[in-house]
Amino acid sequence: MADTYLLDTNVICALADADRATHAVAVSRFQRTGGQSVMLPAPAVGEIEFGMQKAPDVRPDKRQELRAFISRFDQLPFDEHCIQPYAIVRAEVWRMFGTPKPAKPHRHAEKRPEDLLDKATGAQLGIDEPDLYIASIALSQNLVLVTDDSNAGMVRIKEAAEAIFQRGEFPVRLRVENWLEHLS
Repeated sequence: MADTYLLDTNVICALADADRATHAVAVSRFQRTGGQSVMLPAPAVGEIEFGMQKAPDVRPDKRQELRAFISRFDQLPFDEHCIQPYAIVRAEVWRMFGTPKPAKPHRHAEKRPEDLLDKATGAQLGIDEPDLYIASIALSQNLVLVTDDSNAGMVRIKEAAEAIFQRGEFPVRLRVENWLEHLS
């Protein structure tokens, strides 16, 4: 059975915009799928729409081009099937990177993923809620998450997902591919 792919925001934009430097490599990788087994996570589409709404300088033709591209694909929502993988991965992120409160170790000082800091440097980890939603959609459907998001936040989400898989707490491994890197 062929894999089904879930495209992250950065890959959707690279595929839809011929002016991007990563467009050609993304299209090449996309064409290998035959376009049959590709879906979009609704949170990524929301991120794109948000970006277009807050950026008044986006040309109307570019907005239309992006929306037309998005309309070619089925979108998967964050729904009841995503709740368990979301909760398990998010809890693991907090276990790995949160600051437990001394009186209540099951509680943490941080409330949002954006508040999590690297213990050594004090820098933000770069984990954001939409990335957790998108990873949870991929896990709930056993899809390959296609992202160029190699920032520390996504790396830590992958680490947390791998830890819960290794411990047998969730039966699906988070599989990730980067279609914006050139193949060797």
